[in-house]
Amino acid sequence: MNARILIFIVVTSLGCGRTELLQAPPVPDVVESMTNVTVAPDGCQVVATDQYTLEPFKRQPIDVLFVVDDSCSMENDQAALAANFDAFFGSFKTNQVDFRVAAVTTDMDDDTRQGRFAGPVITDKTAKAEEAFSKLVNVGSEGSAQERALAAARAALTEPLLSSTNKNFLRDNADLALIILGDEDDQSPFPLSEFETFLRGIKTGDQRLSVTSIVGLDGCLFPGLVRGWRLATLPTLFKQEGTLALCTTDYVNILRTTAGRLVNQRCIIGLKRPLDRSRRVRVTVNGAASTFRATPPDTTYPQGSIELDTCPASGGTVELGYDECWR
Repeated sequence: MNARILIFIVVTSLGCGRTELLQAPPVPDVVESMTNVTVAPDGCQVVATDQYTLEPFKRQPIDVLFVVDDSCSMENDQAALAANFDAFFGSFKTNQVDFRVAAVTTDMDDDTRQGRFAGPVITDKTAKAEEAFSKLVNVGSEGSAQERALAAARAALTEPLLSSTNKNFLRDNADLALIILGDEDDQSPFPLSEFETFLRGIKTGDQRLSVTSIVGLDGCLFPGLVRGWRLATLPTLFKQEGTLALCTTDYVNILRTTAGRLVNQRCIIGLKRPLDRSRRVRVTVNGAASTFRATPPDTTYPQGSIELDTCPASGGTVELGYDECWR
């Protein structure tokens, strides 16, 4: 089966009356910067190795739906998202992925919105795609203060919109990935379990379903409270297919990491133990040296992960070794 991916990215906000006096430090499951790691030099002694099986790599078409909060506090977040087009779509372009991108807002009060696409669908064939993306996600900040991201996502992917405003977007046999980006919790008028059931009902069988939440963003003064949000809880319901980044404004690395996992999923290795940065790190793929990027622990990979720069179509064996060096 040729798997395809549908991605939602939901952007929500805090109330407009908020006073942003402090920036909370990142918490342990925040996606941090990915660091290039090179092969250790000759003459070092191997002190530990771990082996992993790399499944065959398959390039997968991707459908992307952004659900963007258009309430009054979202102007800066929309601009930051728009400015990081390459961070998210770099992996798509590098791997020549067939993608579609659309956007809706969280406004379920305005009857011209309510899950309707905010602009034209962007594809890998769109001229000046970065400029088009900037216009697509800069949806303004005059929408409803009652952000209902999940309700908007559900409306966007159900009738009557699927056969009218939003037709020709949701492709058959596509995997489904929901990515939630926001700094205020969802206020949709139905239980979280009901939305989970809705998502699971769209894709069945061998089709892939994944959920990512990037929540807290600016003004995250109480990380413990944010952990209890519906938007923070949702990805945990999908276990290994769920990812949570909490209380961070590092759009570049969050989007790059998320896209890398979606596009290059079979080249992501969940580590058996935390990466030992006190030693030289050496990675081989089918016996050949490979560079990689490392990501700290998160909800998907509790011990951290590495994204390989070498991803053979045939799959194979990955060996990660730690070397003790004296020079």
